[in-house]
Parts: sequence; structure tokens; C-alpha cells
Amino acid sequence: MRTRFTRFIAAVAILSVVPLPAQSQTDASLKLSTTNPAAATEFRAGASDFQNASFESAAAHFKAALAADPTFGLGRVLYAATNPLDPTQQSTELNRGIADAARATNNELVLAVAYREATLGHGDAANALFHAASQLMPADELVAWTAGGGFGMPLPAAREFVQRHPNYPIGYNTLAYQAWLGGDRAAGVAAARRQIELLPNAPNPHDTYAELLQWNGNFPEAAAHYKRATALSPKFPEAYAGLAEVAALQGQYDQARAYLNQAIANSWTPPQKLGYMRQIVGTYVLQGAPADVTRSLEAAIAEAKAQGDGVSTAILYSQLATVQANANNANAAHQSLATAKAASATAPYQVHYFGGVAHGLLKHWAPAGQELAALKAQAAAEPGTVPPDRVPALEGYLLTQQGKAPEALSILMKGDTTSVLIMNRIAEAHATLGHPGVAAAWNSRVNENYAVNLQDFTNVNSRRRAKLETASR
Repeated sequence: MRTRFTRFIAAVAILSVVPLPAQSQTDASLKLSTTNPAAATEFRAGASDFQNASFESAAAHFKAALAADPTFGLGRVLYAATNPLDPTQQSTELNRGIADAARATNNELVLAVAYREATLGHGDAANALFHAASQLMPADELVAWTAGGGFGMPLPAAREFVQRHPNYPIGYNTLAYQAWLGGDRAAGVAAARRQIELLPNAPNPHDTYAELLQWNGNFPEAAAHYKRATALSPKFPEAYAGLAEVAALQGQYDQARAYLNQAIANSWTPPQKLGYMRQIVGTYVLQGAPADVTRSLEAAIAEAKAQGDGVSTAILYSQLATVQANANNANAAHQSLATAKAASATAPYQVHYFGGVAHGLLKHWAPAGQELAALKAQAAAEPGTVPPDRVPALEGYLLTQQGKAPEALSILMKGDTTSVLIMNRIAEAHATLGHPGVAAAWNSRVNENYAVNLQDFTNVNSRRRAKLETASR
């Protein structure tokens, strides 16, 4: 499972209506309410892709299932959960799906309501319902996996799950990432390799294994498995994004963009295409090509506007403002920030974060402080919506730029010191204090971190700064 896109992970569980290799799951565990053969076939194909973590392909099948049988309640809920709908349309589709599922079996209704709650972000209610579903269908491994936490399953639970379900592939996907993030890299790589052994002809297991190999610095082997994922069905454009990451980490920026253009050509949806365009921006940031950063940001802005995506438009304009501010073009930066705030009914947190950075670059401390205050307020009012490294990173940056590096360090060291953004800001503060050795050590940690996210503007900028600061020593 790639970690860049999360739309399809919000309601990641899906009933097991199709057996995976080496499994005995059948429709006996859940009788589908639809009597339309085409709807049933498409739904089963979607379920198969979903449990193999090919989420975009699954979404296309769920959409086709609903088109074949508009009264299929569970199919409508999964369509709404996995396809890119605006919030109003999504809510309407979910509620209609529940109403239709109420005329089906109890098992189907419980699952439909669980997916709705998960899609709406009601975690406690969704968890209770999935646990109920696991009791109703105790032999269903995917329902059991979901009830245990799915991709968010804690490491001890993930280990226990694969012990109880040793031939269930997606359990090893969870274990691979949780083991890696828990500090046991060898166990993470081994779990990802086991998923391939169980499911060798699906793209996602190769993509997962490749990603962990990439993070481990094994670039040639990672590239080989990414390429294998691109050759399997269903199409898996995220593997091209993985190849782009490997190329970018080795300074092969033209090659990275060539891979991303292949990802664009194979995109399932317009939002996915936009995501890859934003990753192209990231390659130019890493390369240190400001004119191309501006040009590619403007191309992404045009695409976001064409898609009617006000949130992405706002984010992209705020990022453009930082590029303009870095060039000391205050008027253009101010205009971009104003456009960013007008692009969406509610400004996403990135507008405040990048607004603070832009004003800091221009040494406009009062408006920079206002953006920091707005970011803090948003983090407090909407827990979980602002990544935990953004507030200390912005506050530390502004203090360092105002000659208050000791105060900056006291804040930064309380943040997530595994974040490349925080690490680089710590390095900058130490450099300001005349601690070149300490600064270099922190920047080395950035340079040795291979979990690059080309779409994350802060991630790629932190890496670019760390490389420049290391090269200047």
C-alpha cells in the first residue's frame, strides 16, 4: 500500500465476497441482496481489488455495480465511500445506500452502516459496527482484519493477526508498515516479502515491498519491484510514482518526471492526475529550479481550477506565495495569498502555514504571527486535521529568522524530531547559533531518510535545504 493517497483508506475494509488464493471464503458468509448478475460480478471484482489494495480499480467496479443495479444498497455505500464525491453528494449517496440496505439482510445492513460511519470519520461508531460484523461473520478474515484496526492496527495486534491468519495477504501489509515504523526494519521488509509470496500477481504487494526497500536505501531492488507492479493488472499508477521517488532520491529528476507523466497517463481519476502533477512540482523543488517550480505550480493550479477543486487551488496558491516571497516579490506573494484564501470557503491549514512562511521570508513579522495564530487555532479547533509538526516548525522558523534561535530550539525539540521538516528547522537554528557540527548532524538525518513524499511541499523543501546546507560546509 502506498502511503501518499488516503482517500480509499478511510473505509478500508470490504466484505470478503470473493476468495483470495488459499482461502475458503465464499458468498455463504454474506448473501448479496442484488439479483442483477452484472451488479454482482462488478461488486465481486471491486471487492477482490479492494482486498488486494487496488483501491482506484475497486472504486471503478463499485461504480459499475451501482449503475447495473441502482437499488443495491451496499454497492451504493461502497461507491460513495471510494469514489471522489463532494461532501453533499457523498452524504446523499451514503444515506440512500443505507435505506436500500435496510431492505436486505442484517449482515449487509450492519456492514453498510459501518462503512458509512467510517467514511464520515465516525471512528468509534464504525469500530463498534465492524466488531459486530465480525461476530456475525466469524469466518470472514477481512471483516476480522477490519475489526482489529485494519491498516491502523497496532503492531502487537498485527503480529497476533498474522499468527491467527497466516495465509491472509493484507495482514502482512499492515504488519510490514507497523513493524517498520516500530523500529524493526528487517521484520517490516520480511512481512512485505511474505505478502508477495501469498499474492504474487497483484500489483500492490510488489509496490509495498518496493516502498520499504526504497526506505531502506535498496534502490535497484526497489525499482525492480515497482516496475513489476506497473506490469500487473489492474493498472497501478502509484508504482510509477514510486519509481519517480527512487529516481529523484538519486538526483535523476528528468527521469522522475518521465515516470510521473506515465502515472498521469494511467490515472484513474482527475484528482489522482492532479496529485501526480503536484509531485512533478516536488521534483523541481528538489532540483532547485525556481522558474520551473513556478511554471509547474501554475499548471497544477489550472488543473485544480478546471476540476473545481477549491481546496487544492488554495493550497497551491499558498505554496506559490512562498516561491514568490523567496524571490522577494512581495506584491505577487500577497496577491497569491489573497487568492488562496478566496479559493475555498474554509481555508485549509496549508494556507496559514505557507502564509506564515511567505511573510517570514519577507520579514513581515506581524502578518506572519497572525498566520501562526490562525494555524494554532485551527489545530486546536479541529484535532487531527493539522499534522503535528507544522505548528512547531512554523513557530521555530519564525523565531530563528528573528534572531531567537534558543527559543526556537526549545519549541522544535518538543516536536516530532523524526519529521524531516522539524529536523531541518533544528539544523537551521543550530547553524544560526554557530553550531555547524550539530547542524550538519541533523541535516544528515534528513539526507539519510529515503521516505520522500514528492507531493508534500514541506518535505521536498526540507530535503532541498538540507542538501544545500550540507554542500555549503
